[in-house]
Amino acid sequence: MRENTRSPRFMSRRFRLGLLAVPTAMALGASIVPQVATAQGLGGLSSGSSLSDGVAPSDPPVRTPLETTHPKVEGLPAGVSIDRVEWLSDRHIAIFINSAAMPGEPIEVQMLLARDWRSQPNKKFPEVWALDGLRARDDENGWTIETNIEQQFATRNVNVILPVGGESSFYSDWQQPDNGKHYKWESFLTKELVPILDKEFKSNGKRAVVGLSMGGTSAMNLAERNPHLFNFVGSFSGYLDTTSTGMPAAIAAAMRDAGNYDATKMWGPFGSQDWIDHDPKLGLEGLKNMGIYVSAGSGRDDFGVAESVAKQPANAAGIGLEVISRLTTQTFVDEARAAGLNPTVKFRPSGVHSWEYWQFELSEAWPMMADSLGLSKEDRGLECSTIGMIAEATQSGVIGNCITNEYDVADQRGKAQDFTGGTAYWSPETNAHALFGDINARYAGIGGPSSWLGFPKSGEQKTPDGNGRYVHFEHGSIYWTPETKAHAIPGPLFEEWGKQGFEKGWLGYPTGEVKDVARGQVQQFQGGQVIKRPDNKTAFVNGAIADKYAEIGGVESGLGFPTANAIEIPGGVFQQFDHGNIYFSEATGAHVIYYGDLFEAWGKKKYEQGEFGWPTSDMKDIPAGGKRIEFQHGVIEQINGQVREEKR
Repeated sequence: MRENTRSPRFMSRRFRLGLLAVPTAMALGASIVPQVATAQGLGGLSSGSSLSDGVAPSDPPVRTPLETTHPKVEGLPAGVSIDRVEWLSDRHIAIFINSAAMPGEPIEVQMLLARDWRSQPNKKFPEVWALDGLRARDDENGWTIETNIEQQFATRNVNVILPVGGESSFYSDWQQPDNGKHYKWESFLTKELVPILDKEFKSNGKRAVVGLSMGGTSAMNLAERNPHLFNFVGSFSGYLDTTSTGMPAAIAAAMRDAGNYDATKMWGPFGSQDWIDHDPKLGLEGLKNMGIYVSAGSGRDDFGVAESVAKQPANAAGIGLEVISRLTTQTFVDEARAAGLNPTVKFRPSGVHSWEYWQFELSEAWPMMADSLGLSKEDRGLECSTIGMIAEATQSGVIGNCITNEYDVADQRGKAQDFTGGTAYWSPETNAHALFGDINARYAGIGGPSSWLGFPKSGEQKTPDGNGRYVHFEHGSIYWTPETKAHAIPGPLFEEWGKQGFEKGWLGYPTGEVKDVARGQVQQFQGGQVIKRPDNKTAFVNGAIADKYAEIGGVESGLGFPTANAIEIPGGVFQQFDHGNIYFSEATGAHVIYYGDLFEAWGKKKYEQGEFGWPTSDMKDIPAGGKRIEFQHGVIEQINGQVREEKR
């Protein structure tokens, strides 16, 4: 971080008077808008994750992880690693990062992949960071909950970076912990996230940072304090003066309301150096070589006016809060121009503090953002067309419009083409098929046609029971239901599953991904596990036998792999494994006995049908240097190589 060189400057009488409206706006938010449960200070009323003009909170889209990977990245700062990456769709991932700056639960950062992420695997891309508002949620960034950012950037060759969480944090490093958290967002974002993006996620080192409300303030601070990292900064309805009369108190009131945080734990006492260092109007020297975009409405409600983006009438808090944003942004602009900077300024004649305006500003800022990032015309949006068999497979519009042209995949064995709603794949052996939704996301997360699945042999089909969907591939299938989600099944396991009746059989649908274990494979289904041995033979385990098998370590235990499926016998069932059996009866439960002298001694007594009956314990080592197993009617043990039988 650069030295603290900021200092307060004289504030005009006009702006001082304007700030007198701050407590009035907050009070109006509480008293005139009774349909909203709580009022906020800066940032307005919550429209989901942020602070807006009183629209009811939105529920985030349901984004169940569709594929999880655990990349290992070398050369990261000490204590920093990627815990996992979850694929939420074919172009939307969640990166969970173990942070040294904010230790504890992994920090989540979501990412929208650049248009050519798959079509140009060796290409690197610039980034657009989109920061959330004061009421940032812990499950998803407000930009993907409340706006069309995914659609806006689908055709653009940038990676969109979306930090998740950070309620009331101003994305800064706090001086002290508060309310169970010790935020160190600036350190995390600039010192830990950046090298991860550079090393693992195809960053070319060019970055834009934008934000709304609290995020607008934060974007400006991050850019000013770390000018080496950013090429562009944008503030939409941000608060770009944090130290003038009334502003520290307003920020403090907002933070108390949004999570009950103490603003002095963030930057210390009002007027102290840390407040000065986080005042955007006092750090302008950091922006000299950067594209700058600032916007704010006037606070006038334009709902119902022609060409307005408003979705509903404004409330008093949304009006008052946008007035404050406009005043503080005007002060910033005046100071910036006095310092020789030339920000792009969009002061709208109307507009309030609400997500639909910020969605509009994101679109308006894009051309300047793209200029600052050095994007070519093609990288800003591609004119594409469909041809041949892919054109035939997609002519129904089931996956929307193309966003790329065809490109080679799987070592040029075939073609793929990306669309707004999915992907089309073609190979000479499999023809062309359009994939979409969760199945396509799972396929993309696994690696698409370059993965072990190969190319799709079908489009999405409905299962006979009507509850699920599936796609067949060259070397396996992906099955999906609303309850179990999408999972890929390799060919040999698929065949064993089919012998048991597929999804209509007792095994049901797959509930987990196939795991490579001990030179074999294991996959969990609703009714049990299907297992492939190292010799490629398959079997399944289920019920109490499966539970016992899992308890002792499954295929990596001393039993090894199953050699056959379970066999019913009078009174129960047993299953054979490489090095022993598991026996189950209702009276005794499931127990393990390994092959060897004790097993042979029991066998001479006719196993479970003989005088010792069913095992009532697992075979265990005993301190005397032998083994022991208990049965319904006795004990068999081996000590110093001698087998001893004791009947009861």
